[in-house]
Amino acid sequence: MFFQYPGNTSKQETANEELEKLALDDEPDTRLGQGTLSFNEVPEVHSQAGAHIRSWAKVQRGTVGEDSAGPVDVTNGEIMRRPVLKFEVVSARTVDHNSEKKHVAYTIMVRKDAIQPDPNPAVIERRYSDFLELYESLRREFPSLMTSVTFPKKVLLGNFAPGVISERSAGFEALLEHIITEDRLRESSCLLSFLQGREQREARQWMEAQRYDQAIPLLENSFRLLNKLHTDRHPSVMLALCRLVACCSTDPVTTSAERFADLALRRYEAVSDADLLQFYVPLLQLCVRLWWSLGRDKRPLEARLEDLKRRGIKVDGCRTLFDALMALDKN
Repeated sequence: MFFQYPGNTSKQETANEELEKLALDDEPDTRLGQGTLSFNEVPEVHSQAGAHIRSWAKVQRGTVGEDSAGPVDVTNGEIMRRPVLKFEVVSARTVDHNSEKKHVAYTIMVRKDAIQPDPNPAVIERRYSDFLELYESLRREFPSLMTSVTFPKKVLLGNFAPGVISERSAGFEALLEHIITEDRLRESSCLLSFLQGREQREARQWMEAQRYDQAIPLLENSFRLLNKLHTDRHPSVMLALCRLVACCSTDPVTTSAERFADLALRRYEAVSDADLLQFYVPLLQLCVRLWWSLGRDKRPLEARLEDLKRRGIKVDGCRTLFDALMALDKN
């Protein structure tokens, strides 16, 4: 099934492009500016992924070297550079909480650089055991694709020595760079779990506690990360976007719900994946309520719902988008 609602195509496409830029590029609160890295973690607040992501909002971005800009194309007389996806271990810290065994946590910055540095890199924090689980899972599932990868070995002593940390960081970067060059590895469920599992679990805890303001940065970070790795309408990207929309619309304080809801509606116009379409009606219904609260014209959205109903698609009595996604994540 394929949804398309044509209008004034050129004007609509221009408006959509501006919307996409607004939602994905123009985010001052997530743009890395001047400052120094500071971890201000509060004890016993889940896994602290949210605090860690927030801390990177004040870190100065480095400049992108020529080698990382990628191959050069000449199109219409202009030199264009293809965006290059990069994984970089940018810091490491020793974690010694009473609830966890002492270990080193590595911060990985994920960015997609073109002529200019990515203004909205995503960051995740993982430990050696997380990388090891990813490596071993991929070796079991895709042995022929992993023969060339050398993984840093465990050491009995010296885990916290600078030399060991540096060597492991290089190995982790090499592993991730290899994964994204192979389509089957890039699409693997174990990579998806590695990239968003921790943040998604913590976001769910915050949402169950009705602390939506704490869940939103986690969900937005995951959405941006996956959107660098995959196409705009990839199932994992769309699910991440829907989670973000559902959470933003539930939080009475955030002002991001409208922007991300608009973005989700635009992307759904070209979605045909059956698993994703189950969330389209709840998304439309959410947007009808949101548009009404914002004083926007909700009639085009109501017309879409009527059209779907005429096609025999269940519209009445559906779960909310929030409840549908929470139920999905339980399974």
